[in-house]
Amino acid sequence: MDTIVIKEYDELHIKDKRDITKNAISKEDAISLQSIIMDEEPVFKWGFKKLIAQHWVGTISLGDLNIEILPKLYGSVSEEQLRTVLTRMILVSHQKPSAREIPGSTKLDKNSLIEILIDTFLSSLEKYVQEGLRHSYKKIEKNINRVKGTIVFNKQFSRNLLKPAKFWCRYSMFTADNEINQFFKLCLNTMNIVSNDPCNKRRIKYLLPTFSDFTTINKEKALLKDITFNSTNQNAEESYTYGKLFLKSIFSTLNAGNTPINMMLFDMNALFELFIFRVTRIVYKNRVSYQMRGNYLLERDSDGKKHIALRPDITIKVDNDSYSVIDTKWKIPKTFSKESDVYQMNSYSTSIDKVREIILLYPLVYNKRMIDDYHFIDSNGIKRPLKIRTIDLMKCLEWRTFLNEFPQYIL
Repeated sequence: MDTIVIKEYDELHIKDKRDITKNAISKEDAISLQSIIMDEEPVFKWGFKKLIAQHWVGTISLGDLNIEILPKLYGSVSEEQLRTVLTRMILVSHQKPSAREIPGSTKLDKNSLIEILIDTFLSSLEKYVQEGLRHSYKKIEKNINRVKGTIVFNKQFSRNLLKPAKFWCRYSMFTADNEINQFFKLCLNTMNIVSNDPCNKRRIKYLLPTFSDFTTINKEKALLKDITFNSTNQNAEESYTYGKLFLKSIFSTLNAGNTPINMMLFDMNALFELFIFRVTRIVYKNRVSYQMRGNYLLERDSDGKKHIALRPDITIKVDNDSYSVIDTKWKIPKTFSKESDVYQMNSYSTSIDKVREIILLYPLVYNKRMIDDYHFIDSNGIKRPLKIRTIDLMKCLEWRTFLNEFPQYIL
């Protein structure tokens, strides 16, 4: 399979014939890529004889062509490092806020985000299978030849009146054919279709027979209901987390002409925000809230009705009387923060009660002079602090050190 690796806002040149050495795609490739819409926005925008990637990262497979879009970080960073940082951000972002560990077994020799996530899921599932599949009691209603459990009399009289040898019964059966293992079967079958990595394909083929006799469910049903985990089934939780991440992120319903499109794409704006929240929650624990509600910018005089909800990305409870607010921005300002970003921070500072300081957090930027402490100019002489900070996401590759040093990035 041909593979082209680009970064956010990089260009793909459109030629008569594909040439992956020059990041050149064919006109047919361009039409397929330009048709991809996420959240009502195109993943690629048209330029003059080129397509321009936007803020979506991940993998797109067009038949025999694989396009991988990686995040753009400051400095000299290799593709492998970018891929590792992105994978780590995705895994951390989709764990529980209290999670302290992230998988260390991810194989970095895989050159596709999809394959890395499949590998992570398989490693977790193999451990689950070795420990023994989760069994549970399942309620069953069935027309059988002998009494088992209790007879459902209304159905017995309505359906078996002329069948004296049949009994409509309701009973419980201790079985591995439950919603957890049905979910894993769906994940394996889907990954078997999507994966092109020989190692992953072998591991999937090895695991599939373990789940082959279980009920087959579809993706919609699997994602509709969250499985509750407790002490009896917690050994399946990690596999479920990564399986759900895969199913929610993989899209294979689009077709451009006769070319099937498989995609796993993430909005870097949302991913950066969620990643910083998870890290903040690990460090500051229950003092942290995500998109705190209940604050508004306007109130109508006539009836007190409130308008324009304010939902800061992250709030940290400093004490009973104050909060610190962190707002993340996935962008690299060349000179200074955008006016609209600062206006937004000003509204948080004035309209959210008990705010001690606002922290505007960017990824590592070129202009380090921008990183400083500021305050909003107030006609009443009150200083309302604003801190502009950046965070080097490459540091997260040393996870423990990153967590220990995280408070320094935002102070």
